[in-house]
Amino acid sequence: MPLIGEQVTRRRQQQTGTDRYGNPEYSTVDTVLAERAAFDPGGSREPVEVGREPTVTTPKLYFRRTYPDLTDDDQVLVRGALYDIQGIPADWQSPYGSDNGGTVVELKVVDG
Repeated sequence: MPLIGEQVTRRRQQQTGTDRYGNPEYSTVDTVLAERAAFDPGGSREPVEVGREPTVTTPKLYFRRTYPDLTDDDQVLVRGALYDIQGIPADWQSPYGSDNGGTVVELKVVDG
């Protein structure tokens, strides 16, 4: 069966040690998730901010049945763009039957 959906790479900060003062040191670890997802590119808005012209984009990822190892501290790389995870990934149920459903992950990126 061919792979379908979007490849998702999780970017997570993991503690790799401590410095000489006892402060934690972190490194970025990228992991390609085993399950692919449906990607909803979402919408964009341009809030008015003095001295800035940002564009806020809010896509979503939909995973089938399994709960992906994602937290609101992670970022994901999809279609070459890096997104912050907004909130906690949540279960969703299909109105068409109990065998359908999965996990939705809300994303956000601010440009500008």
